[in-house]
Amino acid sequence: MICKLLFTLFIAHCSSLIAYASEMVLIPEGPFMMGSRGDGGGEGILGVDVGVDQLPQREVFLKTFYIDKYEVTVQEYKEFAKATGHPLPGLLTEKTEDRRQKTEDGKMGRYEDEKNLSTSQPLNLSTSKLKEWAVKYPPIEDDFPINDVTNMDAEAFCKWAGKRLPTEEEWEKAARGTDGRLYPWGNDKTIGKANTIEWSKEKVAAVAVGSFPTDVSPYGVYDMAGNIMEWTSSWYEAYPGSKLKRPQFGNKYKVMKGGAWMGPMTPFARAAHRYSAGVTERNHHPHFGMRCAKNSNEQ
Repeated sequence: MICKLLFTLFIAHCSSLIAYASEMVLIPEGPFMMGSRGDGGGEGILGVDVGVDQLPQREVFLKTFYIDKYEVTVQEYKEFAKATGHPLPGLLTEKTEDRRQKTEDGKMGRYEDEKNLSTSQPLNLSTSKLKEWAVKYPPIEDDFPINDVTNMDAEAFCKWAGKRLPTEEEWEKAARGTDGRLYPWGNDKTIGKANTIEWSKEKVAAVAVGSFPTDVSPYGVYDMAGNIMEWTSSWYEAYPGSKLKRPQFGNKYKVMKGGAWMGPMTPFARAAHRYSAGVTERNHHPHFGMRCAKNSNEQ
């Protein structure tokens, strides 16, 4: 009797995980306000809370599209790897102690590189802080978002799933809707609404997708302000009308969107925030993941 009950619970759990793969949200056609005003007030200080690369704010018109309701999970990625032979991220194949040592020793250089590429505010990670996070980093469960993936990994998964990575514009509209809000839930800056580093110093890690009922966009898309950063298909470029010049602009770095478990709420959780990340096999972090999108006419 107990075995039968456990088997039933196991099947139900697996079914809920598989459901994530097919659960997408329709984002209707129409305009939305993209970027930031940069005039202070509720937005915050330009160059500190608001990145100069988010200016000028402009109206963008998008056709109808679909986007994943949740971030791609570990279970979904395992199914992809099994079906295609694509390698799993190191965080899934290494032992816990190896992962801790890798996070502590091997990734510091990559974080230093990313600090130089940050488009609004660096992560400001110290070696001691990295050691603290490395010790706390938990085993990765099947309903956690897949992380430690490169841009190539993300593109390969979405293609296998019959989808694609969202553009920067699509991601931002899905996160903030059409009213120009700062966060998916509105303009409330209260800490704890999303999985960012402030949420809990004792649980600094990714959590199961959909764990934060407050981190939901106007369209019902989850975890766009926290948990993990997400790859987009867009190259990091200056916005139309901007005179900003940066060596990172061009077909060198992709835009990542969304806050993450190891980053502060400000500025990373803001829907308009932009983060540039290199498109190389080397550039994979424990807070890099993805969700997929597709055109409305694709079934």
